Amino acid sequence: MCSECGYKSTKWFGRCPGCGAWDSAVRIEEGVQSGTPSLIEFKPSTSDISIPQRMTTVMKETDRVLGGGVVSGSVILISGGPGIGKSTLAIEYASALTTYGNVYYVSGEESVPQTLLRVKRLGVENNRLFLSSEVNVDDVLSSVSSKGKPVAIVFDSIQTLYTSGMSALAGSVPQMRECTMKLIDYAKANDVAIFMIGHVTKEGNIAGPMVLEHMVDGVLYLEGEPRSGRRILRSVKNRFGPTDEIAVYDMETNGMIEIPDPSKIFADVDSEDPGSALSVIVEGSRPLMVNVQVLATPSYRNGSIRITRGFENTKLMIMAAIVSSHLGISLENKDIYLNILGGLRTSDTGIDLAVAVAIFSAVRKLRFPPKIAFIGEIGLDGKVRNVPQMQMRISEAKRMGIARVIVSNGYRSDETEGVKTLKEAILKSFGGRNVA
Repeated sequence: MCSECGYKSTKWFGRCPGCGAWDSAVRIEEGVQSGTPSLIEFKPSTSDISIPQRMTTVMKETDRVLGGGVVSGSVILISGGPGIGKSTLAIEYASALTTYGNVYYVSGEESVPQTLLRVKRLGVENNRLFLSSEVNVDDVLSSVSSKGKPVAIVFDSIQTLYTSGMSALAGSVPQMRECTMKLIDYAKANDVAIFMIGHVTKEGNIAGPMVLEHMVDGVLYLEGEPRSGRRILRSVKNRFGPTDEIAVYDMETNGMIEIPDPSKIFADVDSEDPGSALSVIVEGSRPLMVNVQVLATPSYRNGSIRITRGFENTKLMIMAAIVSSHLGISLENKDIYLNILGGLRTSDTGIDLAVAVAIFSAVRKLRFPPKIAFIGEIGLDGKVRNVPQMQMRISEAKRMGIARVIVSNGYRSDETEGVKTLKEAILKSFGGRNVA
């Protein structure tokens, strides 16, 4: 079976016919099913059902990413790089869920005394939070069931688990797939929320077969600079809530500290330096004011370079081409570096106008007027277009003290200044100063 896409074959393959990945074939053994198929009962869509309980906690930002709290019976995969804080976040949230009943934390990577050290350091000791280092899924589920129904179980990590009756090693594709299926069956049958921590590969993908991401109800990704205390929890899949929702934390010695107003850390509202432009993006249901920083330097090599941080590199090359074509400035001998302040990563098109204006400002060394923000998408024709949720973005800009908001002419209000093209935005934003 292909460990990337789950494609199955009766013989070995070097390159997967399904997804094209090389050296992704792993050996699996599956029994042959026999017997008469069983008849199942279908329920009409008008049937009365009990709506699964959504559990909310004191960790409001984590609840936000999950869509307003964790749904009973859901299976959530938490992933991220080594040392990013997955276990810390999971054990804090596990302790918070004890308001509703018993929670079990199963660590296959640390002994119980080692896990207790973490619990005491985080200050989340709780007589409803139970710890174990057992990695046999069958034994864990049987033992938990014998002690009464819990509200949640956390497994750290899915790569350390194994199930009885399989000769494959823990962490192998067959074991991970079988363990995940057993956990899903248990969660749905007993209305128990299950969290699984997963490692990532050196390419940044979740380790193991991609089919795991399709099996679970939600996938959360914890990201951030390893040497920085800033952490961002992002929802990349959620069957019970919006995707691309984010929560921001500062990782301290006593755990994850939630930041309820991230706009204040992602944007330097008072900055008027050349190349530093403000915009408002939307992540999930949350508007965030961000600072786009651009540095343009002379190129001393054959061919200029474009380097980004928190922004798509190909998108920067497109923005540079638009600026060069429609504003008449040459960027062939300029190296351009772009950074989204605060370590945030975004693909929101509402930031396009701010990126283009920042490139122009950095090249011409023009200082920005105070308290000005740019919201809009730019096409290859140089025209500025509306983006979704404009009123939410404008309200966030005004809340942060922004005096002028430059947007597309297609969205005009008393709070904004409309423009049709990038060139018009440049002339309007820099006023009567010489921008020719």
